[in-house]
Amino acid sequence: MDSVLFISIMNSAAWGGSEEIWYKSALHLAGKNQKVGICCFNWEGKEEKLQQLQKAGCKLYLLPGESETKSLWGKYKLDEALHSIPLSDYNKVILNQGGWKDIVHGPFKKLYQKLPPYVLLFHNYDTLEKLQKSKIKSLNNWVHNAEKNIGDAGRIFSVIKSTCNLDIPRNYVLFNPVTIQLPGSQTPFTSQPEDKLEFTVLAELDIKRKAQDVLIKALATDKWKTRNYRLNIYGNGKDKQVLEKLISDTGLSSKVFLKGFTKDVKEVLTNSHVLLQLTHIDAMPISVTEALAMSRPVIASDVGDMPLWINEGINGWIAKKACIEEIDRVLENAWQQRNKLEEMGRESYKIFKQKYPEHPVEYFLSLAGISSCETKNE
Repeated sequence: MDSVLFISIMNSAAWGGSEEIWYKSALHLAGKNQKVGICCFNWEGKEEKLQQLQKAGCKLYLLPGESETKSLWGKYKLDEALHSIPLSDYNKVILNQGGWKDIVHGPFKKLYQKLPPYVLLFHNYDTLEKLQKSKIKSLNNWVHNAEKNIGDAGRIFSVIKSTCNLDIPRNYVLFNPVTIQLPGSQTPFTSQPEDKLEFTVLAELDIKRKAQDVLIKALATDKWKTRNYRLNIYGNGKDKQVLEKLISDTGLSSKVFLKGFTKDVKEVLTNSHVLLQLTHIDAMPISVTEALAMSRPVIASDVGDMPLWINEGINGWIAKKACIEEIDRVLENAWQQRNKLEEMGRESYKIFKQKYPEHPVEYFLSLAGISSCETKNE
């Protein structure tokens, strides 16, 4: 029976969508009385998640967080923490990256040499970023020594091929688990978009990746200023002040609102008409999956696997890129067809039911070659 160590090397935020798959898989296995270890960075704001894992019976091996690892002493502490993990106590490792190349940096470059059989996870990609030859070699070693390479979007692997000339062997695609309780049927609108059109964004406030600034600029034109709509942007992040100033400077303070982080995504989507995921960098965001489950149309950019879930004019629209002209075009479609949006939301729900597995965690564990049958800890 497998004893599993989950290693997450995402170190850019306390928590993110890329963490959900290993977190819920760990809880699932621990609930089956399997031996589970967790190695991740120790950030402020992560306490509740770590407490839940520990309460479930997982053994924690915490790494010093980002603020601690910037100095030479911090890097030494990180090396020491990694070396202290009893890798031989586990016969399988799931190593999760918040992106696609976390493993080629710092103390992780050769960590694969010390691991028991492992599965490597990928989230996000960047079509513009080029790796040095030494880092491509490191990535090549990692992926070829992995039992499987699993991403949350198939496009990740084709982009790595085009940017690094690297074929990723044994590659598969997972379905990230949603964070909401799934509805048993379609979710009707609670208000009419013809009265006021409610747009929602659920994403970290990071304009390099999530492009909220471009969206705001697209809405700063005269025609949108005269229209009855509301844009609620949920999330926290480093660019909050930049976006606050932009909203003020464009005169959109009565129409565009930064709402902060929400723990009730289901309620937010219930009171929304359209989810916007008009971003520069993404793979397959959980917010998009949740919007489909909640019978909401989605307007997204041609990034990651989002176009596989959004049929143009059927349950949303796809912008060719996250630029002002394309964002204006797709938002105009929504405005002109706002009387059809609820019907489009019903199509979203049908697509979700057709494509999303009933048990995404078990689907992933099976894909990773991990048995989730109940056993007893020794």
